[in-house]
Amino acid sequence: MYNQINYKSNYKKIVEIQIKHDFFKNNNCSTFEIRPDIETQDLFRNYGIIFKKTSNGFVLISSGELRYSSGSFSGPINLRFSLKNNDPLFLNYTNLSLENGNHFVFKNRGDDELLHESEFVDQSTVSGFSDELFSSEIVIIINNENEFFGNGSEESTADSKQYQIKFTSRVVTVRYNFYSSNEAFDFVDYYVTDEENTLKINTIEERQLASGKNVFCIQQIDPVKCSQFYDETFFLKKKDNFLNTFSIQLPSLDPKNISNVLAKQKYFAEIYVGMD
Repeated sequence: MYNQINYKSNYKKIVEIQIKHDFFKNNNCSTFEIRPDIETQDLFRNYGIIFKKTSNGFVLISSGELRYSSGSFSGPINLRFSLKNNDPLFLNYTNLSLENGNHFVFKNRGDDELLHESEFVDQSTVSGFSDELFSSEIVIIINNENEFFGNGSEESTADSKQYQIKFTSRVVTVRYNFYSSNEAFDFVDYYVTDEENTLKINTIEERQLASGKNVFCIQQIDPVKCSQFYDETFFLKKKDNFLNTFSIQLPSLDPKNISNVLAKQKYFAEIYVGMD
């Protein structure tokens, strides 16, 4: 016979914040380092709140002790967190404009799950300029109705607050740049196609890069939404008079080669391919 001990923990999750980005296959953005500011850390100690990081955000956990249900803990609690992005390419693949400011503030509003007004983070979330290339913070207010702390909180059945920050990927134009050390290289009759040969892109533009190198450019017809992985594969082909087909698989776009070409008012994803 075994003795059975029933144990019930008073700890409960009161807030969860997740950062999402459709660039990533699992939609979870783990590029941010999140830290509560000093005043918020003091509040955590005073209210017995545990701050726990997750792969794409954080959760706040209450100890559930009865002493936090007294009147001295009643009323709204203001919490503030800094967000530091550790991916230097984040702005390359993320659909954001910094023309009106580069500091973003995410706030909760009533029962809305999103911490920004639009479906995805945009200019409406901008709050001035920062010395950093891109900076942001989260400002949330909880316990407006003593659902977690203060008078009556011991009888509250309120669910945890679930919030999200959602980024979306930038739409870019893919431009293939073909080059050769052979100055007499003839690029006539080359074209770009897909795996099933359902299209033929053969409009070729010759241009000179900032480095002075001459390249032959073929531009994808349809813009592409940046993604961590791509399903489509493209090829450079050429048919000669004997119906033999030259074919090489082309690389997928790399976020480090995305840039804004102001003269054309669009973002280009440059792909460089040597023909030697």
